[in-house]
Amino acid sequence: MMILTLDNLAHRYKCLPSEALANATTFDLYVLDVSTKWENHRNAVANGEVKSKQPTQEEMLSMIARARSEE
Repeated sequence: MMILTLDNLAHRYKCLPSEALANATTFDLYVLDVSTKWENHRNAVANGEVKSKQPTQEEMLSMIARARSEE
């Protein structure tokens, strides 16, 4: 798995995997992880595998009321 991560990181920054290994920080790995998850989610939504549901106004008002009552 680490090899694929290193390859993806090198591909993103257009460098050799050895350069990515020598220069990458944990922040680079974090950004790569989040961006990959977001891209996978967008692809799943586009393919109809996951529904991207926006809450209705009523649901949002209900959430606000619950949050306020818990304070």
